[in-house]
Amino acid sequence: MKKQTNLFLTLLIGASMMGCSDLLDLEPQASISDDVALSTPGNVQTALVGAYAQLGGADTYGGSYIYLSEIYSAPSDEIYFNGTFIDPFDINGKNIQTTNAFVTRVWTASYNTINRANNVLSALDVFGADAATRARVEGEARFIRGIAYYNLVQAFGKAFNDGNPATNLGVPIILTPTRVVDAALQVQRNTVAEVYAQAIADLNAAKTGLPESNGFYADTYAASALLARVHLAKGDFANAAIEANRVIASGNYSLFPSVASNFSRSANGAETIFAMQVNITAGSNDNAVFHAPLPFGRADIQVLDKHMLNYEAGDARANLFTATSRGRMTSKYTSTTGDSRRFNVNVVRLAEMYLTRAEANFRTGGTLGATPLADVNMIRARVGLADLVAVTLDDILKERRNELIFEGVLRMDMRRNQVASNIAGAALAWNANALTFPVPDRECNVNSNLVQNPGYGVGKCAP
Repeated sequence: MKKQTNLFLTLLIGASMMGCSDLLDLEPQASISDDVALSTPGNVQTALVGAYAQLGGADTYGGSYIYLSEIYSAPSDEIYFNGTFIDPFDINGKNIQTTNAFVTRVWTASYNTINRANNVLSALDVFGADAATRARVEGEARFIRGIAYYNLVQAFGKAFNDGNPATNLGVPIILTPTRVVDAALQVQRNTVAEVYAQAIADLNAAKTGLPESNGFYADTYAASALLARVHLAKGDFANAAIEANRVIASGNYSLFPSVASNFSRSANGAETIFAMQVNITAGSNDNAVFHAPLPFGRADIQVLDKHMLNYEAGDARANLFTATSRGRMTSKYTSTTGDSRRFNVNVVRLAEMYLTRAEANFRTGGTLGATPLADVNMIRARVGLADLVAVTLDDILKERRNELIFEGVLRMDMRRNQVASNIAGAALAWNANALTFPVPDRECNVNSNLVQNPGYGVGKCAP
């Protein structure tokens, strides 16, 4: 028996050794290869949903793209971060370290979003002769990539009107999937002008390829709405007016009778052009986490008395605030009927298009779609204000600020209009170095080809 047992063990070990190479060749069970993951139309469309999910994450439109841009740009005597997290406190104080974790996550989450879109775009051939589906999927992926690049250049690059955008550094443009770590990742920063051009090219392709209706996913008018925003940021007022007017003239959207109806929504509404979808199992709404009071938020972002002076008597938008034990908060991310963290996040809505068309027409002397006065009075009437008999650029910009505050466009508007900010009452020039995010240390440490933004010291990523 002993000899038989030893023989059995020897054979068993030998068989194990002979099959060892086969065992090592097994596909990993926790992941699948790219050629399998993107091999069918269904898989590619699942990957596209993943790109949307990343775009709506806590470090993109589900939070940081909106609330960080607002507390960064806003005068600290109007909007003040009073929470215990030191990183957003430093952002509000315009005193950012290159190791700031919130800034780092904006960079990494944005490039994760871009990479997911690039993966989808690399696999379009799986749709074969199904040209309609291919065009839609390509349009959605390019929509996602385009707005991710726009938000990156807003955060990490100078404003388009600050110096020379053809030489000012923006962010690296990467248009192919990143699947391995190799020398190809040692990229340089493209210029501000190049990043804007890429964002516009992506959004134009999306506008062409997307249908007029696409559920709560991006459609052709969502692409036009974001194009209007990007053109406005660039100072291309003629094209901003064209895109905004295209959205308005579509007839697909209408203003809510009450401005408050735009917020605390679990489903898109008549005024919604594009929103990130949030529910109990998917999506993020860190805007509510930082704005809303307990039990659903931290009530960290306080609205000070000086901000309230921006509103005329009788303006319904002055009622979009909630008093808490920690101070005044915007109620755009607060609900008394449910968990504020489970409501959708507006990316762009119709009121912005009216105000963009008004400003763009005013600056060009045009009347595409309507006069600037008519567009402004439509927004004023909705919030209970009397019509103006004449309109100035300052009138338009004031309406824009009061309508869209806390919705992620304040930073763009202040920089393109050269509006100074402040830190504890001390003026800070509109183009101060402190108002552009630093390239994160995490990136500098692994890529010596990156150049740091001015004002953030020297090192591996030296300016």
